[in-house]
Amino acid sequence: MTTAVQPAATVVVLRPRGPNDDAPELYMLRRSSKSAFMPDALVFPGGRVEAEDAGPDAHSEDQSFARAARRECIEEASLTVELDRLRWFDTWKTPSGESPRRFMARFYLTTIPADQGHDAIADGVETRAGRWASAASILDQWRAEQVDLPPPTLSILLGLAAGDWRDWLAREPAGVREPILPKVLPIDSSIHIVMPHDPDYAGLPGDTGSVPERVLAFPRRFIRAGKRWVPQT
Repeated sequence: MTTAVQPAATVVVLRPRGPNDDAPELYMLRRSSKSAFMPDALVFPGGRVEAEDAGPDAHSEDQSFARAARRECIEEASLTVELDRLRWFDTWKTPSGESPRRFMARFYLTTIPADQGHDAIADGVETRAGRWASAASILDQWRAEQVDLPPPTLSILLGLAAGDWRDWLAREPAGVREPILPKVLPIDSSIHIVMPHDPDYAGLPGDTGSVPERVLAFPRRFIRAGKRWVPQT
């Protein structure tokens, strides 16, 4: 049986400390341990696109995703972001090997002033332990196996730590519409998440995607090692 792919939206909320801040804070949440999808993982606010996100211009798919992004920020983190300041910078599709839950997730980036966001808090149901921290700080916790980061989240944090976020604001929708679609590869007792630019990707079973140019900046695969995903270059 083919698993339906559900639309979803995720938001990276940055709080720069000044106009030239290369290491702004971002808000992240730990998913509930009871969640059926990515339990206990540290993630950005986000979730499924719902019927209520369609609005008066129901024909506009792009606006539905953006409205879902804004709504999820409010529901999961009590963070209000401006709809017209959300910049769609990436798209990921869940591998077919991860059924029964698959998502077509658009990632948005937005910034808020340094004096805002202090009231942000996890909803206590789907998420908990909300925190403001730099990408470098979150990555330090990941290296120490204190937090679990899904491959898309880890890829984005690595890019943020490298100072790429201003470039992402300038991306056009045409350049991010094609999703990054990894594949799942079990090897012995470990799991590999294989990215489209990995040399073995095309020959592996599962839904196959294209190789968007933006994916070349990410690791070619991720291997589950202990309590974290480890990137392979």
